[in-house]
Amino acid sequence: MACIAWRTIIPGFLLLLATCSEGWAAYVGDRYFPSTLATTVPTAADFYNPPYFVKLPDTATTPSTREFDIPTTYSRLVTKDWAVFFTETFRVIEDANRGTRSGFDNLVIGTQYQLYTNPEHQFVVTVGGTAAIGGTGAPGIASTFSTLTPTVYVGKGFGDLPDSAAWLRPLTISATAAVAVPTDASTLTSTSLGSVNIPLETGAFNSLSTLPTGPTTLAATVNPKILQLGFALEYSLVTNEYTGPNRTGTRYPQGWVPLVEFTTSTPLNGPLAGRTTGTVNPGVIWVSRYLQVAAEAIIPMDAHSGRDIGGRLQAHLYLPAIFPDFYAKPVFGN
Repeated sequence: MACIAWRTIIPGFLLLLATCSEGWAAYVGDRYFPSTLATTVPTAADFYNPPYFVKLPDTATTPSTREFDIPTTYSRLVTKDWAVFFTETFRVIEDANRGTRSGFDNLVIGTQYQLYTNPEHQFVVTVGGTAAIGGTGAPGIASTFSTLTPTVYVGKGFGDLPDSAAWLRPLTISATAAVAVPTDASTLTSTSLGSVNIPLETGAFNSLSTLPTGPTTLAATVNPKILQLGFALEYSLVTNEYTGPNRTGTRYPQGWVPLVEFTTSTPLNGPLAGRTTGTVNPGVIWVSRYLQVAAEAIIPMDAHSGRDIGGRLQAHLYLPAIFPDFYAKPVFGN
């Protein structure tokens, strides 16, 4: 019931917030930072990602596990520099040992604040992070504990380079550094070492039931702190178009952005402490006035990072452009 309540309250809260918002916050000077897929863009903005498709590489364990995710995200500007966002992910896991199971992961609440912006040099530093709320997801899919992930985001466009390096001006880089901290350091599981079938009386019927009769052991699984690093290298072919009389007024981006993203995860404690896994994510983004669409491959960096190749397909809607009458300013300020 609590899970259903969360999924009823949050959409209503989002609709309430949708009455006002400021568009194109993803601009830093003349450089537009499109929403990346494997990493998080370093600009606070208003947007909506409708449910999209992610197929992760199979796990490196034997037998391997296959996972499909369907996330959706809503981001909302509270002020022109501060945004909050919400992510829900429906997950399907195919496991040779446990069969196929599916359900929602824990609700993720996040925030970003643009701490420093230099429009002239197309440079931005943002702080924030996420909180995955334990117990809001489905048993067998989501963890019972929460995970807090403070994050620093940095972005830089190279449109300020001199004419001698004009071919490098379309370059954009962004990076993230985070530490995922679980609220429970370990999780206890119990295992019975013996069982027996005994008769049970249930009304007019007798039946056999398997009940544990031997000793029970407790096993502790470490929930490690994890260092998460991300890096995106983009070659922006986006142009700034304008609307209004004499092509002046509100600008909007349009064009292609080839990119490659890198993500790594390194446990800081536990039995796998120090072992870094990660993926390389080459892809392309098409940016237009009202939305962007993107596709990326997910390639494991090594044998520990997974098997085969996964992929992402995403649509990203610019709500201020689609509903300009409703998205005029942030909740506070102009």
